[in-house]
Amino acid sequence: MPIPYKEKPQLPVALRTLIGTNVLRLRTQKGWTQEELAYEAGLHRTYISQVEKSTRNVSIDTIECIVAALDIDVRELFAGGDA
Repeated sequence: MPIPYKEKPQLPVALRTLIGTNVLRLRTQKGWTQEELAYEAGLHRTYISQVEKSTRNVSIDTIECIVAALDIDVRELFAGGDA
């Protein structure tokens, strides 16, 4: 018997978009450029740009690097998604 097709559940805001928006907000609050955040996180500037534009699917390891560089609680990256 074939397994019936079920659509994937969707969140009100895509996590990729939420993370990108919050990285941009938190970075600018610190007064940092993308290059400064990239340096502090051990990443490339274009990678940070892609995260902020929500075109990059970030790994948990990368999230850890960004959170450590920004000196924030990881929950701050997911704040504001209650729409």
